[in-house]
Amino acid sequence: MNNSSEQFDVLSNALRVLPEEMLRLNYFLKEVNDPEEGISNIEIACANVFNQLYGMMCTLKDGGHTNSIYEHQAITAILCMRHVLQHKAGRIKNNLRDAFRNEAQKNLALINYNASDEGVVIMPFYISTSWLQEGIQSSNNSNRLPLINSYLNLSQIEIDLGNLSIPLSNSYLGIMPLITEAVRQLCVNYGTFFKPTGFDSKVYYTHFLNANEINTQDYAIAN
Repeated sequence: MNNSSEQFDVLSNALRVLPEEMLRLNYFLKEVNDPEEGISNIEIACANVFNQLYGMMCTLKDGGHTNSIYEHQAITAILCMRHVLQHKAGRIKNNLRDAFRNEAQKNLALINYNASDEGVVIMPFYISTSWLQEGIQSSNNSNRLPLINSYLNLSQIEIDLGNLSIPLSNSYLGIMPLITEAVRQLCVNYGTFFKPTGFDSKVYYTHFLNANEINTQDYAIAN
């Protein structure tokens, strides 16, 4: 088994754990009255997905299968999120923790991509748009920010939010569709260079290889 196959097994395990932790949040909120534990578990699981996707792309590059880990928009967006988390002190700034700390503005907005796809399951974890933009702008990935803004359709979203009197800085982006598209791009563009061997990786490889493309032009604003 090559290194890329091993790394995809690890990534697949991380992909399974993240939604499981999101679904367990209700248990921590209502059954044991410990929202901090539930939120922290989600943050850790999300960071692990970021790290394993980064590891996957680095392994593919080291194997000579790609010239850059930043060749595709969705993958680039996730890798830049990871970079912000790695190099900016603190946690992922997200809607759950902001609400828990009573720091979230009343006029906030949650952005759901692929909104017209009835098969998309909305998960409760959203990442702060301002945290992402400011973090990328102050990093050595700042040259990638215009591309990411364009990919996430943030100019149009900002206009739509303005019509609702909500600043873009008060918005949060649904993370699961973005992760879905990044892994779909991974499987579609590099799937010939690794072989799923574990239970998780076999399930996820088939799922993402055949998943519909996430359309970031198709979004809904919940406020």
